[in-house]
Amino acid sequence: MNYLDLENNIIKALENAMICSFATVNKKGEVSARNMTIVNDGLKIYLQTDNTFDKIKDIKENQNIAINFGAYSIKGKAKIVGHPTINQTYIDKMKVKHEYTYKHYTNLANEVLIEITPFSAKVWGIDFEKKIENQETITEVNFINKTYKTTVCDKM
Repeated sequence: MNYLDLENNIIKALENAMICSFATVNKKGEVSARNMTIVNDGLKIYLQTDNTFDKIKDIKENQNIAINFGAYSIKGKAKIVGHPTINQTYIDKMKVKHEYTYKHYTNLANEVLIEITPFSAKVWGIDFEKKIENQETITEVNFINKTYKTTVCDKM
C-alpha cells in the first residue's frame, strides 16, 4: 500500500464515522473530551457546536485538538469558521449523515462550525500492508510529509 491508498482508507473511515470523541486543551493545560457528530470533506473534518460552550473557548486559546473514532486517533489544528450554513458541502453532508442534528441545531443562531486540518494520525490494529501476521500493529501517519510507518506492538 502506498501513502495515497492509506489516506483514502482514512477518508473512507471518516465518512463512515458517525460520532467522534473530540478533545481540546484550555490555557491551564486542562484536557476536556466530548462526543460529537462528525462530517468530513476529504481530510477536512467538521464539527458543529454552540459558540458559548467551553470547547470554543478552548480552541480560541489553543488550536491543537485530537479526535478519536474506532481504531483511529487524529491530531490536528482546529479553527472556528463561522455559522454552519456558510459551508454548503457541510450542509449537504449533514442533511444525509446527521438529519436529526441538522434539523434541530444547524440553523440555530449560536451554532458555529469547527474545521479541523489533521497533521497526524495513529491507526490501531489495521495492517495496511498485510505483511505482519498474527501481531497487532500501530500505523502512524504524517499528513504534512505524506509518510507513514507501521510498528508491531508487543502487547495491546
